[in-house]
Amino acid sequence: MHSVPSLKGAPRPTTLRDARKLGLLPSVTNILGVIAKPELTAWLQTQAVMAALTLPRIAGETEDAFAKRVVEDSQTTRDGAADFGTAFHHGAERVAQTLEVDAAHPAADWLKHYRCWYQGNALALRWTEKVLIHPEGCYAGTADLLIEHPVHGLTLVDLKTMKIKPGAKPSPYKSWCYQLAAYRVALGEPVRCMNLIVNSTEPALPIEHLWSEDEIQLGWQAFMAAHRLWCIEKNYDPAAGASRTGQPGEMVLTA
Repeated sequence: MHSVPSLKGAPRPTTLRDARKLGLLPSVTNILGVIAKPELTAWLQTQAVMAALTLPRIAGETEDAFAKRVVEDSQTTRDGAADFGTAFHHGAERVAQTLEVDAAHPAADWLKHYRCWYQGNALALRWTEKVLIHPEGCYAGTADLLIEHPVHGLTLVDLKTMKIKPGAKPSPYKSWCYQLAAYRVALGEPVRCMNLIVNSTEPALPIEHLWSEDEIQLGWQAFMAAHRLWCIEKNYDPAAGASRTGQPGEMVLTA
């Protein structure tokens, strides 16, 4: 459950108030939001600086007005990256289900490369885009893919899109490991955990990053620490809320 009806009847995003009332669970992504992400912060700062350097000044424009335009321009870049990631995920789900790529899809060229990887590495598909719920009702989340991999066996795969400079190797974020560790515990199966990294700069074969068992174990500890902090910051224990209503469900907070 990501939305509830507003007073006017239209759907609106769920909030913490809804969570307390309905016994909803925070998403894995929402919980990880309490952790500082210096790489993301640095990228956002870079976008703001680039916008300040490239935006033309308007005659008579005040410094405050120019600063506002700089922020808006940098946010456009951020939102564009997020939109590409969302579109790619939708297309990847279709590939897993049908092996089809819509020629009109905005990420069609990227999805064709993804299909090549999928056909060569997904010996069997268990599921795609599945909601996983922690057995004690601590959290929920939607995982991307569970496949039989030719090298690693049963593997939980999470897709990530990021800009990769020519000739450079992608640097996976630690929070990706935390996310996969949380999904694996909710899944309740001894699977390997992998991020599949897609270069959003240009179409290319996605790059596998397999997390070691030691990394996943540490990732789980980190995630549970974040979960505890989330509970303290929000003054809400999702496990208690879910057990009270008997109807746990995933939520996404906007406030």
